Parts: sequence; C-alpha cells; structure tokens
Amino acid sequence: ASKCFLSLMNSGLRICSIGAFLLENTRYEESNPLIPGDARTVAERSQKNWGGSTHFARVGVIIHGWKWKGWNTRLMEFKKNNGLTWDAEIKASHIRHGKGAFVGWDLQRRNFFLQSLLNLVGGNPDITMLGVVIDKSLVNTSKADRMVKCEVRSLELLLERYNLFLDKQNDKCGIVILDPVKESSDDNLRYFRSYLLASSQHLQPQHIVEGTFFAKSHTSILIQIADVCTGVFYRRMTSGSSTQEFKAIQGRFWQQNNRTQGYGIKKWPK
Repeated sequence: ASKCFLSLMNSGLRICSIGAFLLENTRYEESNPLIPGDARTVAERSQKNWGGSTHFARVGVIIHGWKWKGWNTRLMEFKKNNGLTWDAEIKASHIRHGKGAFVGWDLQRRNFFLQSLLNLVGGNPDITMLGVVIDKSLVNTSKADRMVKCEVRSLELLLERYNLFLDKQNDKCGIVILDPVKESSDDNLRYFRSYLLASSQHLQPQHIVEGTFFAKSHTSILIQIADVCTGVFYRRMTSGSSTQEFKAIQGRFWQQNNRTQGYGIKKWPK
C-alpha cells in the first residue's frame, strides 16, 4: 500500500485529506456518552434520541502531490519554531484543552499557536478546502439509511464536491485520505465509496482514483490540518458569526464564479 501511495503522489495527483468534527454535549447521559469526534454513536440513534451536537461537519484539505513536499517542510519548520517536535500531533481538541503535545501551555499561548497555524494554512495558495455541514435537526430519518447516517452522507457530499473540483482542473485526478476510526467502520466507508464511484450520477465522469487510503492522524500532517480546520469550520457554521480563526482560512474554500456555497461549502439538508 505504501508503494502504491508513493507512486500516486509522484505522478502528480491531488491529495484530499478529510477530517470530521462532532461536538460533545455534556448534557448527554453518562451511561450512554457521546464520544467526541465519533460519528458512529450519533448515526445509530433516531433523530429524537440523537442528542449531542446539532450538526456534523467534514472538511477536505486538498494539495497537489507536487506541492506536498514544500508544504510539509514549512509545517515542520512551523512546529520547530513553536517549540514542538517534528512528530508532535496537532489536534484541535488538544489545542483547545491543553492536552497531548500542548500540555503545560497556557490559553494565550495555545490560542496564538492556533491562529498562527490557521494564518499559515490560509496564506498558502496551493491549498484548497471543501467543507460539508449537516444540520441533524433537519434530517428526514424515514429516508434510506445512507441519508440518515451523518458520517456516510457527509462523505458522499464531500466526494461529490471533490470530484467536481477535479473536473475543473487540468490533470483532473486525485486520491482521498481518511483518518481511520474503527476497522469495521473503515471497511464500510471504503465499500460505500466504491459503490458511489460506480453508481452515483454526481460522481460522473469519475476523477477520484480507485481505493480509499487511511492514515492515522499522528502519522499524517495533512490529516492533522484537516482536523484543525474542521473544528474551526464547525464553529463558524453553527455559531452564525465569523471569527478571526475562520477568516484566516475562509479564502481557501473553493469558489466558482465568485460563489463558495454549493462548491467549496455545502450545507445539507437545504
């Protein structure tokens, strides 16, 4: 698999790393907790018992294979300049709550780091983002299973945006990298993605290379960036007001004809 991945990157394909975000709701009963970042606990509930967050969000961070090395070098330098080791994992929840690599950092330092990272991402013209947000209160739970499960429907919508984005590029081909959650869940998503590529009218002509790649967050800097940007995107979509954090990356969301809605950002249901 690693040889295949390296071969694909060297061929000049675009890479789309996808993160997901689900906000924990502390009002949920302790006997049946909602795990932060784990959409499976929500997807298995009916609407009236969903609890937890009101929305589910995904963000895909796209960069061309030829540009990846330079971007990775810049991020390594950024980590070093901010007192982190090269292998320190950058996670949105760790930055917010002072965990993981950010243990011992006060709030001001963590906020400064987050804003500086977002400025770095937002200032990189080689990066394009796609965002999908689902308002769970508007989901019709009588529909087909895939239309109810947020982690599945959000992936479908994001892949549609990504395929459309690739269709507008000269080279037109790209790969997808997801953060693994659980082996059985990953297999289901991989199978579902293959089903979509074969069956969905919205993914024709097909530009996404066969197969889904999984990379654990601590081993992939692009997954880490997707995770951070998804958290910022989620807060912007659910708060109704912009922040300095979102403003830093807003210009990276894909636009067509000066429009972001329906292209770089998809809200569902309408």
